Amino acid sequence: MVILTSVIFVTIMSTFILYPIDAHIQQLPELENMPLGRLYHNYVQLMAFLHFPWLTQLRMMDFPSSLNGIAHFRDVKQLFILNDLLMLVLVPLAIHIWRKWRRTGQLWQLKLPFQMGFLVPIMVALAASINFDRFFITFHHLFFRNRNWLFDPSTDPIINVLPESFFSHCFILAFVLFEAAMLLGLYRIKHVSDLKK
Repeated sequence: MVILTSVIFVTIMSTFILYPIDAHIQQLPELENMPLGRLYHNYVQLMAFLHFPWLTQLRMMDFPSSLNGIAHFRDVKQLFILNDLLMLVLVPLAIHIWRKWRRTGQLWQLKLPFQMGFLVPIMVALAASINFDRFFITFHHLFFRNRNWLFDPSTDPIINVLPESFFSHCFILAFVLFEAAMLLGLYRIKHVSDLKK
């Protein structure tokens, strides 16, 4: 769980680099007749609302939002903040447990969870790669209790500059980070076990 929350956090933070690259490749500034810098400023305004609990009003310079759109972003905000809080609690706890088990020679107990953690995302990624659109819809059904995420471009034009390809790249990045963390964990467990022999 601690690795998952950390990967989600790092992936979200990485979008501040990923988004302008994707926007340039997808020619989103041309689509909106807007300089890339201004488009990015709108993205930063959206992300600030999603991250900071004290920001209670969603204001983007160039993109109005419907009531349903705002409600969806409020739901996303709750998930972001929940993930951040879980990470803040779990990271110190995981570090403490890791150090304790390393000292007492019990890290071997983590081998199976790390192996499972490596294999399960591969199956999910295969399913997503076959039909990302279906995967994306299922993802929203799992995490959101309403259909506010079905944006109408005429009332929530922000959806025009948040293409599906951007979200697919975010999922790919999260997958790579998670798998790398699993492999690193397995390597460290093996390394520590070899040192104990």
